[in-house]
Amino acid sequence: PPSAAHPPARPAPPRFPSDHRPFGRLVPVHPAFNTDAPESGASIRRIVGLPGSVPVTSNLRPPSPQPRARILLALALLLAPVAVRGQVTIQEPRTISLEEALELFAKNNLELRLARADAAEAAGVARQAGAYPNPTISGSRESLGDDGEDYSESYVNLSQRLEWPAARSARRSAADRAAEAARARLAGDSARLAFEVKEAYTRAARAERAEAVLARVTEVFRTGDRNAAERWDAGDLSLYDRRRIGVELTRYETRLAEAALEAASARRRLALLIDPEGETIEFSPTDVLTELPPAVTAERALETAASRRRELAVAEAEVASAQAAANAARSERIPDLTATLGYKRQSDGFSGAVLGLALPLPLWDRRGGAVEAADARLHEAASRAGLTRRTVENDVRRALEVYRSLARRAERLAGPGTREAEDLLEIAQVAYAEGEMELLDLLDAAEALMDARLAETRLRAELWTSYHDLERAVGGFDAPLNDGVVNR
Repeated sequence: PPSAAHPPARPAPPRFPSDHRPFGRLVPVHPAFNTDAPESGASIRRIVGLPGSVPVTSNLRPPSPQPRARILLALALLLAPVAVRGQVTIQEPRTISLEEALELFAKNNLELRLARADAAEAAGVARQAGAYPNPTISGSRESLGDDGEDYSESYVNLSQRLEWPAARSARRSAADRAAEAARARLAGDSARLAFEVKEAYTRAARAERAEAVLARVTEVFRTGDRNAAERWDAGDLSLYDRRRIGVELTRYETRLAEAALEAASARRRLALLIDPEGETIEFSPTDVLTELPPAVTAERALETAASRRRELAVAEAEVASAQAAANAARSERIPDLTATLGYKRQSDGFSGAVLGLALPLPLWDRRGGAVEAADARLHEAASRAGLTRRTVENDVRRALEVYRSLARRAERLAGPGTREAEDLLEIAQVAYAEGEMELLDLLDAAEALMDARLAETRLRAELWTSYHDLERAVGGFDAPLNDGVVNR
């Protein structure tokens, strides 16, 4: 009998028939785990939902996968045309020179189109300001009569507003100066956007060059990894060196992938600037970093900026436009005269010419507020012109200092150091392949070449960017910008 020392035996868990499923569901198990049937065996099933799930055996087979396969096949056939239509076509980058890029920019850039539209609007306003007011023709008939008598008078009049010569000249001058300012702004926007194109072009060239440098160094490590595998199999390489070169190869592969993405992004940025509506997605620049830009003196830069910088031309044109607008506002104090010439005919047979003059009386509106506003705009334009002159001078000096500093660094970097780093890598590759050089020496040679090449590429790109920035600051070196034409 059961006692404290001998507790009663725990009853065995109930077993259920294979077709009975209490409190849960039977989940088929992979046939590989079947151990009961002679061939494929009875599928092992586990009762899910009971404490301490109990495996039981059953000869029931899982449902045939044919209906599911048919459904998947039907979905694949339905979605196949959609996938074909939605696939992205890989397009090779189009190689383009800087001259061609600037030509496409001048023709296709959207911001430049907006600036041209503004200039065309100002030109239309100036043309409209020179138009004479239209005459006014009018006719009337007055019926007068008393005690059955019919009497009438008929009029036909032609009226013309006569502008005072000084007022008309002032209004036309103001519109013309405003159009000149719009053309100067167009040229300034053209120079600014052209600098953005040159900067994007240089950035794309730098990214592609950096990708090429990393591709070469990565290929060195790929070869070294293959050699390391052979030396490891032969027992001539330590485990540390074998794993170290694998880690370094992974690191360089990652950097190469990042450089490729950066180069593609730079090419797309260039395409967005020069041909945003074209079919070409990426533009690849030619290698412009092989040469150094020419030297520029401070005197030449300042003299060029004084005569070619479009911001100065815009400021001067705005001052002239504000002065002309102030003169026009003062001329409006004298109202225009309106002359009328007509013909009158009466029903009793009398007829004759009608002459008339009309002049508004400036009693309530003497245009005093308009004159004050015009004078304030003139003062603002003059102050802005002085600030623009100082800003341009500081901009030129800053751009010149940056360019000179980078040029001196480029001269020091153009020494034999870069070539020696490349020779060092070639020597290290041969020595490592022959087993005469350790792995760390090969890594150091590859690092030295990569650092030297990337530093040279970065410095040359910054130097060319600073040169283009100085070119923008002075308004161009070769020729002055024409209206809407990009300086090259």
